[in-house]
Amino acid sequence: MHFFDEIKSYAGFTAEDEDRLRKVRSITEAHFEDIGVVFYDALMAHPRARGVFTGPDQITRLRQSLKSWLSELFCGVYDSEYFQSRQRIGKAHVDVGLLPQFMFGAMSLVRNEFVEIFLDKERSRVLEVLGEFGPCQAVKSIDRILDIELTIMVQSYWDTLMKQKLQIPAALATGLAHEVRNPLNAIGLQMTLLERRLRSAEVDADVYEPVLEAVRSELRRIQGLNSEILDFAKPIDINPAPTDLEQMIREIHQSHLLTLEAGGVEMTLQSEGDVVLACDRDRLVQVLINLLTNAVEAMPDGGTLSVRLQGTDSGATIEFQDTGEGMPPVLKHQIFDLFYTTKAAGTGIGLPIARKIVEAHGGSIDVISRSGEGTTFTVYLPRQR
Repeated sequence: MHFFDEIKSYAGFTAEDEDRLRKVRSITEAHFEDIGVVFYDALMAHPRARGVFTGPDQITRLRQSLKSWLSELFCGVYDSEYFQSRQRIGKAHVDVGLLPQFMFGAMSLVRNEFVEIFLDKERSRVLEVLGEFGPCQAVKSIDRILDIELTIMVQSYWDTLMKQKLQIPAALATGLAHEVRNPLNAIGLQMTLLERRLRSAEVDADVYEPVLEAVRSELRRIQGLNSEILDFAKPIDINPAPTDLEQMIREIHQSHLLTLEAGGVEMTLQSEGDVVLACDRDRLVQVLINLLTNAVEAMPDGGTLSVRLQGTDSGATIEFQDTGEGMPPVLKHQIFDLFYTTKAAGTGIGLPIARKIVEAHGGSIDVISRSGEGTTFTVYLPRQR
């Protein structure tokens, strides 16, 4: 819902637009059938678009679905239910394999049809309902809602692309982790046997113990990495319970105070609105500790970590803003790729797991960063009804 509120605000879609669209619904609905014909005739005119559909019966069903979709455009209520419905429609277009360029083209035809309805075919009726500037205002309102619709559909394509992008490395990593696990266990066992034999042979412990400990340390590191890979491959189970986000962050701050002080980092916290909502506390702590650790590492010479909490009716946002060197914009999406890291000792698993946990809550995680200007991670969590 945070994403929906954001794009409505960006498109300038207001309560006046909602009221305007609701008032002209009775005028536009008589044209829905004709718009459906124009919409699918345009798609069927292109061989690659036509190949998506199975035949006339499917087209007939889809025209009815389009008619329902057009009707909802003028419902006058643009809430979370409306948004979820639009998300399902966007995903359906992706699932059937309709390429985005055809969706854009067909949507442009819908837009043109409504412009003609408001300014020509039904102009007099629109004037009666909305007043002197009604037709032009109606065109602006339909432009805004169709821009929102396109944004939701484009996001569906983007989400699918990001999901597919992770599938191959995740599958490869999972297979490799399973194959590595048995040799690691065998090495650990042999290490234990070797240590016993060295002790029974009365070899000086000062000679072999440092070597064995170094090997054990590396084994633990590889085993930990292996466990993280397997955890990433599994679905995230969320057990939500009412959680005070402000209290949780204060506890994280207290438990990591020595780390912050050692790095010369000052952490501040601002909270506004209702920040108690249902979430999986342990999983969310894992996410926030990862963000805190990344922020400290991004400020090797010290700095300020500003944490801001904002509660709204739809959910809550958590911002982690550091004063580090930042990063080039091109890295914005790469940092969530499995195994991608810019750290010498990094694994590239922390942020992908963090995103997976947040998305399992129905939320989102985003990053804004510029070289020399620091980095801001924003976590959005919806309020469960």
